[in-house]
Amino acid sequence: MHLLPCPHCQTPFHVSPSQAGETVNCPACHAEVPIPKLGEIRQLPRAEESAARDRKVGGAASGGSLGSEGSLGRKITFGIAGIAATVSLLVASYCGIRWALVEVPSTTEDHIATVREELSKRTAAELIREYEDMENRIIDLEAPFPYKRKAIEKAGWGRNASIAAALGSIALLVAVGCALGGRPKQP
Repeated sequence: MHLLPCPHCQTPFHVSPSQAGETVNCPACHAEVPIPKLGEIRQLPRAEESAARDRKVGGAASGGSLGSEGSLGRKITFGIAGIAATVSLLVASYCGIRWALVEVPSTTEDHIATVREELSKRTAAELIREYEDMENRIIDLEAPFPYKRKAIEKAGWGRNASIAAALGSIALLVAVGCALGGRPKQP
């Protein structure tokens, strides 16, 4: 099949070599168009070459791979991945700021050292009385200690920031892959 432009409206339409010398009506303007001889038909552009060229031009005109056939899925994936990357990186930033703002007043080692120091200042009689009091009443301890709760909170913010940053990075890579994946090769 070859493409013959209508002499009246310039709309190209398909003609085959078997139609050489006949007259047909233009599908766009319905004017009568004489089909040239077989030698002249073979000099016209082939319909397959024109369709391939139109696809290539359409893909380049709309931003590389995002305008070619099958690109709707790529566009949707690009949009979703871009939104996911943006949201994830914003969440990672928020969690990172919260992690930085949580102050842990001491560590377990500091707490043990403080208790040892306090107990070393007491006399033996005071320690025995305290031990007997502990046997007679239930020890009401906060579990975990306040400094430990702060450490757990800080670790949680850090973990959330790391997970959100990893997800944001993956989504960003997917978005970049969609944007660059089907670009036409440069000569």
